[in-house]
Amino acid sequence: MKKVLIILAVLLVVAGTGYYAWQEYQKAKMQKWEEKAQLAEATLKPIKMQFKETLMNGMQQGVVEAINYCNLEAPEIAAKVPAGVEVGRTSHKVRNPDNEPSELLKGPLGYYLDQESNGNKASGNITQLPSGEWLYVEPIYTQAVCLACHGQNIAPEVQAAINEKYPDDQATGFKEGELRGMFWLKLAEDFGE
Repeated sequence: MKKVLIILAVLLVVAGTGYYAWQEYQKAKMQKWEEKAQLAEATLKPIKMQFKETLMNGMQQGVVEAINYCNLEAPEIAAKVPAGVEVGRTSHKVRNPDNEPSELLKGPLGYYLDQESNGNKASGNITQLPSGEWLYVEPIYTQAVCLACHGQNIAPEVQAAINEKYPDDQATGFKEGELRGMFWLKLAEDFGE
């Protein structure tokens, strides 16, 4: 009987040690994910500001000029990111066909659409891909300024400019506060380390 108790005690110690190690692993994993999410947000923030600045500079010269600014400068902004970073925008209703969601991005975009259909406003999310890279996504909600080009009542001259630059445009009919799409940011596995 003494042997059985000793074996049970050893098994309990081993199980307890394993459980503790598992808990520590999970805590370290969550901390790394939080750090990567913060890094992704911080990396995306100045890029979003550049997109906004470009739009506002164009809007100062009129909505039609803002379309020209976005058409020319948005791809350049997305291309001028730090090494180890890829960035872009996508939507369920794209204006530029280059922004069509890839298979990888359809899942997060669908999640944001589901959240919206349930009356929820979602925030940014991060995941680690099988390649080791980190994918961060963040919803874009339609603001009042967006309605001039993306709303339900677009001025004829603005619609003509959109049709000229983007003949297959789908990115209209939005209401203020509605999900218009999402930013995505891919970080190399070791970015920021």
